[in-house]
Amino acid sequence: MTLNKKDKSIKEKDKVKTKDKEKKKNKKEKKTKDKTKKFSKIKEKLKKINIFAKEDDNNYTFKEVVIITIFSLGLGFFTCFSFVKIFNNGRSVFFSDDLDKIADTYYAIVDNYYGDLDKDELIDSAINGMVSSVGDYYTSYSDSDSTSEFLETVDGTYEGIGCTVGMNADEQIVVVEVFADGPADKAGLKVDDIITKVDGNDYTGKTSTDVSEYVKNSKNSEIKMTIKRENEEKEINITRSKVEVPSVFSKTFEQNNKKVGYLQISIFSSVTANQFKDKLEALEKENIDSLIIDVRNNGGGYLSTVTDIANMLLKKGDIIYQLEGSSGTKEKKATNKNGKDYPIAILTNGNSASASEILASAIKESYGGYVVGTNTYGKGTVQQTMDLGDGSMIKYTVQKWLTPDGNWINETGVEPTNYVELNESYYDNPTDENDNQLQTAIDLVTK
Repeated sequence: MTLNKKDKSIKEKDKVKTKDKEKKKNKKEKKTKDKTKKFSKIKEKLKKINIFAKEDDNNYTFKEVVIITIFSLGLGFFTCFSFVKIFNNGRSVFFSDDLDKIADTYYAIVDNYYGDLDKDELIDSAINGMVSSVGDYYTSYSDSDSTSEFLETVDGTYEGIGCTVGMNADEQIVVVEVFADGPADKAGLKVDDIITKVDGNDYTGKTSTDVSEYVKNSKNSEIKMTIKRENEEKEINITRSKVEVPSVFSKTFEQNNKKVGYLQISIFSSVTANQFKDKLEALEKENIDSLIIDVRNNGGGYLSTVTDIANMLLKKGDIIYQLEGSSGTKEKKATNKNGKDYPIAILTNGNSASASEILASAIKESYGGYVVGTNTYGKGTVQQTMDLGDGSMIKYTVQKWLTPDGNWINETGVEPTNYVELNESYYDNPTDENDNQLQTAIDLVTK
């Protein structure tokens, strides 16, 4: 058969491909031999330096097995100990000599004391003693019950029916407040309703605290209340659910043809900032010309909450407060691009503390607003909390805070721009008209 030029070309290419395959095959075999040789050398070296390696890897003496086991356990313990120490912030998991004293004392009493002992009370007392010896009033220990009450207050939410009760002049249990859109409100409970029975139990002659405790601790998903309203007896079924406690209250005043918005903050809880935002936006929709913020008798709350509220008011870059700690001083600045520009006054008294003082000093020094009333409480430190695992908690001071201008108000308080003591007549007739501090603030923001 005669091959044409094209066929010859294909045949030559096939020969070249065959030679290339043979070269690659030889190269691969050589590489494998080199690896095997190299591995054998490494293996020999390992056998020389590894005290547990043998020519025959399957034959170990009993003594060697014991040594290997002990070594493995020791290595495992060391590894676990290292991880525990890392996750325990570098602290040893074993007692130091100082802590041994505490443990020795505890077990000496528990094991040898002749009378009855409450171990939980021993532990609580030991922690209390340790915390109180710090010498700082705000460093404290709370048992599980106190912690639960504290967290319920500052979290601003709880499981219940959404109302508050009190006692009237006739020593009857009466509804004092019904939270808007809460379970009690939706069920039809009203302020001034007199509670006579709860879940069929007669509460005549009992106190409002008795009712509150029952409702709080009840496992029932629904509470049946028997109430008297205008001498008519009614039964109201209220479904328990998560309730948000109102902490911001609003209204408006008019003077000199200007509308003044008023916001009272009772506590800086975890839900307060959102409530403040909603209330402020509603007031601004009413075209207020100025704002009064009332933090009288507000003992404080979360630092993050007052930060968020101040950030709604101040302009970007304005200092809200400064924090001073072991690593130096840091400024906390507002980040809001749309700060307010209308007059703001803040009402204070001797019970305005902590977060209330942070807001007051920010309005005074960064915003250029008014502080009306009397000097605030004077708490210039910041605390951190730690859960102890059984529901109890310690609270300890970690930093001190300074005003935007760098002043430390601890034990002196924020000084008002306009010092005004509340008239005694207000206590006899507590109305807005008799509130001379409020009236002074209205005069200042509408002048």
